[in-house]
Amino acid sequence: MSLRGFDVLILAGGKSRRMGADKAGIVLGGKTLLEHVLDKAAGWGGNRILVAGPPREGVAAEFIPDSPQYKPSSLRGLYGGLLASSSSWILVAGCDMPFIKGEVISRLWDLKNSGGAVAWWHHRLQPFPGFYPRGGLPLIASLLAENRFHLAALLDRLQPAVDRDIALADPEGISFFNINTPEELAWAEARLGR
Repeated sequence: MSLRGFDVLILAGGKSRRMGADKAGIVLGGKTLLEHVLDKAAGWGGNRILVAGPPREGVAAEFIPDSPQYKPSSLRGLYGGLLASSSSWILVAGCDMPFIKGEVISRLWDLKNSGGAVAWWHHRLQPFPGFYPRGGLPLIASLLAENRFHLAALLDRLQPAVDRDIALADPEGISFFNINTPEELAWAEARLGR
């Protein structure tokens, strides 16, 4: 799979409250969570791979700083990524999502409309992985200025294309699994050991 016309943004600036440690640096199967997603992202195509959040020692990536005037949130990371991107589109994933399938990325890329593309899984929109337009920058700036940090507000306004048949590419929905707790990390370790 070698798509072009977008940059990849990996969000790695969260507080990791439930995990109790910086999730980007947590080791899963001999690599950090961030390294897992960086490895996956290298196979998705795209022009550049950006990481929103503080630089991590020993990780070769193009790190971009979060905008300090806004409180930490996925929306703040997305905003910084779009500002740093030189592409019209950005593919966003969390650093805690080590099992994203390339087939999901291809489907979302093909489906996108002017507001981007996300998937419908487990009876709700899944904002990540998802494609977001650079043209959404003013809208995101407005939401941040209003202290509205929830991604649902952004999706309501962008009206992205929604892939309701994503199970055709990922029957388990493993692409939407993210690691937030030690229990979820243990589950991911067991899955890698299969």
